[in-house]
Amino acid sequence: MCTYLLRIGPKYYFRRQVPKDLVGQFQTATGKPRTEWRHTLDTDDREEAKRLLRPHAADTDKLIDEARSRLAVAQEEAALETRQDSAQARKEAEEAKAADAVQRRTEARYEARSEYRQLARERMLLSTVELTEEEASWRDLVKEREQELETLREAVEGQRAFNDRLAVENDRTAGRIPLMALFERYAETGAASSVVISKWRPKVRSLIEHLGHDDAARVTRADLTGWIASLVAKGLAKKTITGQYLAAVRLTLSIAHDDGFIPDNPAKGLTVRAPKAAKLRSRDLSDAEARTILEASLQPPPDSLAQSHALARRWVPWIMAYTGARVAEVCQLRRTDLREEGGIPVIVITPEAGPVKTHEARTVPLHPHLVEQGIMRLSKPGDETPLFYDTGTGSEINPAPKLRAARIGEWVRSLGVEAPQPNHSWRHRFKTVARGAGIEAATMDVLQGHAPSNEGGRYGETPLAILHEAVKSLPRYEIDGA
Repeated sequence: MCTYLLRIGPKYYFRRQVPKDLVGQFQTATGKPRTEWRHTLDTDDREEAKRLLRPHAADTDKLIDEARSRLAVAQEEAALETRQDSAQARKEAEEAKAADAVQRRTEARYEARSEYRQLARERMLLSTVELTEEEASWRDLVKEREQELETLREAVEGQRAFNDRLAVENDRTAGRIPLMALFERYAETGAASSVVISKWRPKVRSLIEHLGHDDAARVTRADLTGWIASLVAKGLAKKTITGQYLAAVRLTLSIAHDDGFIPDNPAKGLTVRAPKAAKLRSRDLSDAEARTILEASLQPPPDSLAQSHALARRWVPWIMAYTGARVAEVCQLRRTDLREEGGIPVIVITPEAGPVKTHEARTVPLHPHLVEQGIMRLSKPGDETPLFYDTGTGSEINPAPKLRAARIGEWVRSLGVEAPQPNHSWRHRFKTVARGAGIEAATMDVLQGHAPSNEGGRYGETPLAILHEAVKSLPRYEIDGA
């Protein structure tokens, strides 16, 4: 007991240090962590002091025992929680591993079947006379099933949209605003094409996966900045992040803001900071590449190539070369879209035939060289038959003109053309050639369907005769056989 005695001057005190493992378990009267107990024994007699400190020693023994008991219980609870967390983590890891294995098997099966599907798709694009009787029968059955699936898909999408609207209202009542449901509401409006919607939907999911939740009310600007940084770290181009990922999320959050679900749009005014992509070559087709494509277009097509596909190889590159039109706009041309207006041979690029980026029809005069090659023989006023794909092919997500454009691009690549975008590079080349021919910038924009560079350019129309003179000033592509 004598170890608890402390003499200060003539008086004795009880003094006991708090065990090191219990520091922080006791507090002083001022709320600070206690490191010792000290009480005056109010005596200068050592023997009496020994007797007087016993109650203090017993009291502190009790305090220490109780503290150790509480600490042991807390440590056991923490250990139990840790074991439970570890078990849950193991369970989640096992579930994730199993899901990943399923995903890998699914992808492997998909890849294994992709080549067969491609071959089958190519066969289904052939004309009836090129197919065996069995294949023709199968094609009719496939088209019938595709129509049934499309009807079912529309019904499912309609129900899903209804469920999403209901989910938004229910979750709003609960204080949660699901991002995915907001995006599906936008998709349902028809403000964007099905192609755009299919491209943007995974971009919204990308943010949800990054956040670990699907609640617009909890999204902060810092969250979005971190998400963008993660996309940059993955190597995505700044243009892709800005034009697709951020555009889809900004629009989704704007719906939440416009509907009063959130006080402001955290994506508004947000910019993407990323390294500028290195430009290793011009986006134009070179003279040699242009000649390679145009020469190849004049070669007899393989016997296995469907007529519409053969026509596309023959004419799509030439039309792009002399008009600078987008490849999808050319691939969706119909016989009635080739015509004469005021004695001028033209093509009419119109939303009636398929998607047009500006949503506006435009009339583009044809170069005399195209007319000399006989392109107007494809014309048939009032006939809405597509020129370069077969009616009934493609789907809403992958329409036939888009598929045909992709096949043209693959063919161009097979010729050894290394331009960044084998089809779109014609648009860049057209601008270069047109500038060399002295064509005014505003006239080039009208021909190619580009938006005017200023407000004044939106007023009035450019007469067809002026456009025709501009097109006629373009130099000819002198190719043997053309």
